[in-house]
Amino acid sequence: MLAAPEMEGEGRRPRLAPGRRSVDLALTPAEGFLLSRVDGLTPWAVLRQIGGLPPEEVERCLRRWLAAGILVLDGSGPLPAAPAATPEPAAAAGPDEARLQELLDASLALEPERQLRILRFEASLDRPYHEILGVARDADVRTIKRAYFKLSKEFHPDRYYRRRIGGFHGRLERIFKKLVEACELLSDPTARAEVERFLVAEPAPPAAAACAAEEAAPAGPAAPEAAPAPPPDPAQQVARARESRRRQVLERLRRQVRIPEEILQARRFKAAQLHKSARVALQRGSFSEAAASIRLAIAFDPWCDDYKESFARAQAQLSQQRAAELLERANESFGSSTRAEALSLYEEALHYRPCDPEVLQKAARLALDQGEIEKAREYAESACEIAPQEAGHHVTRARVLRRLGLRAEARAAVDEALRLDPRSAEAKAELADQRRQKRR
Repeated sequence: MLAAPEMEGEGRRPRLAPGRRSVDLALTPAEGFLLSRVDGLTPWAVLRQIGGLPPEEVERCLRRWLAAGILVLDGSGPLPAAPAATPEPAAAAGPDEARLQELLDASLALEPERQLRILRFEASLDRPYHEILGVARDADVRTIKRAYFKLSKEFHPDRYYRRRIGGFHGRLERIFKKLVEACELLSDPTARAEVERFLVAEPAPPAAAACAAEEAAPAGPAAPEAAPAPPPDPAQQVARARESRRRQVLERLRRQVRIPEEILQARRFKAAQLHKSARVALQRGSFSEAAASIRLAIAFDPWCDDYKESFARAQAQLSQQRAAELLERANESFGSSTRAEALSLYEEALHYRPCDPEVLQKAARLALDQGEIEKAREYAESACEIAPQEAGHHVTRARVLRRLGLRAEARAAVDEALRLDPRSAEAKAELADQRRQKRR
């Protein structure tokens, strides 16, 4: 449960440290609201209740700012003790597992566990962007990019290159587009601020009012008076009290920052004009201009899902264009003395084409040549997984494993290459190198 105000240290009052200004800090809208409540008069315990975020998140923010020297504490007593963990409210019902099981297809070249993973992820694409990527709400751009790259390798349609996966190809395309959308919007400061303000503090537009009313209503039908429901257990009471407090705080926050309707209408009109300009840019192949216009449209109207979907499409086309340019430069450098530059270009291209087996193969060879063995192993194994029928990929993997001293695994890899292509000169040369090394 939340710590009581009289708890030791709860009366300490945080304030901005001398010389620090809130305008100088990079904050999300929710964090900015919380910091605006920090006035040197409001006790720590009260801030947990009125900070506009869940109490545990308020606690983390205050402690982080205190450690960074942004805040100082007034009053006497030690630093407030961290509150005990509060049981989380019951999670919303997830996808219907029975229904997902019905969608499994044993005839596809896709393991049932992998099919379920794809189905579950697709069913949860309506989550906030940071939850889709599996990062904290305040994650920095580097963390966001790393999370995107990891998930894009798993869910990129090209991962299942030449495999029969039926309707799962369309599911993977939807997931990958959503990952691109999440990564790009969270990586752009302006768009991210607007999207987060929409999630935390903005009033719902008229079209979504029914959803908001439904969310605020008590879950489930009311029990008949003649047969009252049994009292909930203590854990349920704590969860419901916590959810009630969260809703009250959020509603107060929404009332304080509500945007007048005439301003909302003007923003929507501006967004529509920007989206129209983006469509024109797409028609003439100006993907960068189109993506920039849609990004601004989202900043003006973050409630419109159509803009976000258009942004994902434009960004996907821009990514393909950028990848082609990078690969052209990398291929020019592949056989030259600038192999380190070529590796850097291939790695950047992998951000846009994380499951391109040829790009992975070349990156693996360059990384091996540069002595980056673990990186070479990752790329080589990914290439073999995506295109297992290509003998050359197994030869590269065998070379990497031999450099790592994994002789048995290296021999198995070269044997697989020779099975796929008995006439492969590369595989034969690698086998000879392994035998010479064994004799030494």
